[in-house]
Amino acid sequence: MKSLLFAAVAVLIAAAIAYVWVVPEPFDRLRFEMDDMVEMIEPDAESAQPAKDTSRIETPTVQPAPGAVSDAMPDVGVLDTAALPFETGCGLFLSRRDEEDLIFIDGADDSANGAMPAAMMIDGQIVLFERTTADGEPLGFGQYPRQVFDSADNAVRVVVDIDLGESVDQEDAPVTGGEITVMKAGRPTLNFPVSGGAGC
Repeated sequence: MKSLLFAAVAVLIAAAIAYVWVVPEPFDRLRFEMDDMVEMIEPDAESAQPAKDTSRIETPTVQPAPGAVSDAMPDVGVLDTAALPFETGCGLFLSRRDEEDLIFIDGADDSANGAMPAAMMIDGQIVLFERTTADGEPLGFGQYPRQVFDSADNAVRVVVDIDLGESVDQEDAPVTGGEITVMKAGRPTLNFPVSGGAGC
């Protein structure tokens, strides 16, 4: 019985050796798969570093123009009415409260398209505006309680809030209360009280 068992084991071993000898491909494939697994578990020094991903497009960072950003308030100066490119016979004329010099002027609105030009001296330059918003009940002389003016390049916005008093001679009305807000890109917002009048 023992000899029969030994013979059977010997036949199985011989068959296995013959199979490996005659059909080595599956074992070679198994060896390659095991080699790949070993490399995944223990990568060499070069393959341990991840490859740089160059497939993404880098977006350049937009830098503000020199001097565009500042902690300084916009500097509002005195206007020279003769230097303005629009008629100033009728409109709104504002100065800082308790001062005489004009710092804001808007012209009569253009009845063709409802636009109203305006001007201020900001940081030493005359900035021209066009009215983009008019809120509230009309006050007369083309004026409204709240008006928003934007520069052509949208870099400066001026908000004018006013109350007009009673017109004395039908040609003008005093500003009884008001303020101007100046918003310039990259600068703090400036707000100050104003006085003046509207009329022709």
